[in-house]
Amino acid sequence: MGTQNSDNLCGKELKRLASVVETSCALAEDADLSSLLQRIVDSAAELTGAELGGLLVLNQENTGYEFFKVTGCSDKPEGFPTGNGILSIPYKEGIPLRLDDIRKHPRAVGTPPGHPEVQAFLGVPLHIRDKVLGSLFVGKRPGREAFSKEDENSLMAFAAQAALTIENTRLYERAKELARLQERKRLAQSLHETVVQYLFSIELEASRRLGPTEPCWRKLLTIQRLAERAGDELRSAIFALSSTLSANEKGLSAILKDLVQGFEETSGVQASMLLPPDLPETPPVINEAIYRIVSEALSNVRKHSQASAVVVTLSHDKSSVSIAIQDNGHGLDLRKKAGPHFGLLTMKEVANNAGGEITIANNKDDTGTVVRATFPLSKEKGVK
Repeated sequence: MGTQNSDNLCGKELKRLASVVETSCALAEDADLSSLLQRIVDSAAELTGAELGGLLVLNQENTGYEFFKVTGCSDKPEGFPTGNGILSIPYKEGIPLRLDDIRKHPRAVGTPPGHPEVQAFLGVPLHIRDKVLGSLFVGKRPGREAFSKEDENSLMAFAAQAALTIENTRLYERAKELARLQERKRLAQSLHETVVQYLFSIELEASRRLGPTEPCWRKLLTIQRLAERAGDELRSAIFALSSTLSANEKGLSAILKDLVQGFEETSGVQASMLLPPDLPETPPVINEAIYRIVSEALSNVRKHSQASAVVVTLSHDKSSVSIAIQDNGHGLDLRKKAGPHFGLLTMKEVANNAGGEITIANNKDDTGTVVRATFPLSKEKGVK
């Protein structure tokens, strides 16, 4: 009889192990990090027979949360957890936490409005070697059977595989981004060696043929000006392309300092850079957008504003990062109905493509211009 019970337990354990392996293999097929994380928390709930589940993933610096995924909740949570409650215990202490009734734990803070009530709780850390990634947890409604030691073992084994998959996916995404940036750098070099030289030849040829007595001089002058403008736009794009890699290697603050300092040295306009002391990590697409907007705005200050000073301010709050470029020049002529200003259109397009919002307007006294763009730091949502 004892042997039969032992065989049954062994069979159940093998079945659980097979389920963990099968689920882990399925996760490896998903290369998109956000959807991978959702599959992890869904699979964890299914593996342990839980009705609810959640997954907290720390950012690369371990200074805050980057992702929060849930399953079993009809309403999407808003905001991230505070990091002081039960959900953070597994990754902070590095050990699993299994509770028959989470409501009796001294660090229980209750649930947000609309959140299903939870009684049984099981949370495990997500870590790979000595690196902590976050925590994975599941829960059951009141009246359900509590989690067993076998559930804990299964979730721990699954979490170990999930952490490895998360780290591999992050490395894969970083490698793709690096390859993309290297390709942009190569493209910038190619453009500089070909198209810029062609435009320079057009400008040179037009200037040679210009003469006040020639009937086509106005058309040639227009061609020359268009070629000059096209060259400026292309050089600006090349500079942004080739500097994107540096922005992500050196950091956004460092590359903006270099840009502003270079502008002051070459333009004669006094330029200041105001930076926050604790700028969070910003995605490459936002780095690129901010860099291009500052570059274009400073180019406009140099060419059109007749300003003597400009201030570039980088700031952030919990959910967004903002850049502002303000000069003391003569401002935009709002009464003038001219054709499209390519520089302004470029900045608006860059901001929109990165998911941000931008305003370009005169200062309150109509002297000087201020360009302000704001970008959301994360689209992920979680519970408070």
